[in-house]
Amino acid sequence: MRNKSLDDKLVITIGGFDGVHLGHQAIIQEVQNWAKEIGARTGVLTFEPHPAKVLYPDFPYLLTPLLEKRLILIELGVDFVQILNFDERLRNMEPEEFVREMVVRQLQPAAVVIGADHRFGKDARGDIKMLKKILDEYGILLKVVPEVIHLGAPVRSTRIREHLVLGHIQLANELLGRYYAIAGKTIKGTGTGRKLGFPTINIQPVSQDKLLPAEGVYAGVAELGGKRFAGAVNIGFRPTFAFGVKNVEVHLLNFAGEVPEGSEVVVRLIEHLRPEQKFPNPAALKEQIGADIMRVQEVIERERPR
Repeated sequence: MRNKSLDDKLVITIGGFDGVHLGHQAIIQEVQNWAKEIGARTGVLTFEPHPAKVLYPDFPYLLTPLLEKRLILIELGVDFVQILNFDERLRNMEPEEFVREMVVRQLQPAAVVIGADHRFGKDARGDIKMLKKILDEYGILLKVVPEVIHLGAPVRSTRIREHLVLGHIQLANELLGRYYAIAGKTIKGTGTGRKLGFPTINIQPVSQDKLLPAEGVYAGVAELGGKRFAGAVNIGFRPTFAFGVKNVEVHLLNFAGEVPEGSEVVVRLIEHLRPEQKFPNPAALKEQIGADIMRVQEVIERERPR
């Protein structure tokens, strides 16, 4: 239970928030609006692992692993992030018990904001009507935020995953309200890019559950050592050399020097340039990489990412 004084009001929202997309952002904005009205702090109650990982153990498609999600929430101005361990006990908790124990007793909020499709508790039996009834008992206000519609359909994490798997990075970015990011650390590569004249940094994502988009070459930007560089990003198996292991690597434009192994890096994907392909020889691949870099420069000039 958090410590609470009479002047320590809290407005919260509850959910998995994978992606922290436009729909989630609309909910958080309403939390912030309401908190400002009543002079309260803002909070997000979320889960780790993501419920989908417990319900479907082989689920490898997280848009924002916990570290990324927490950073995005902080960037959005959320004051308080409460992480609940989503284990079998929580999975099987009755909806009424979840609200009374995890929301009311633990957080003692002045108000709760949720999305229109919000469900909770065992077998997702809890709904808005039930939540309102319980919160009313404690004098806790409830506000329901309508779904955000984009291109005729609700903005949802599932929809974003589908676009990423198909390589539709620009559509995914529209639903996210930002460029899709892959955060991780640099790891030792094979040195193949350097031999071709295009050295790359190889990236190990922060979580093995991170969804990597469709294989191919992307225009993007890499944030490294407090600086930002345009980059040609390759995601895939590098079939020309038959390495067979999926990899994320970036050739940084206008960069000279060495990047120490273990350096933190964030790569943001802007546009899908082409699918991954096998070339007849290294010379043909080298020629294509040169063309890819020219297209990256065109995208960066057009988009001018901030």
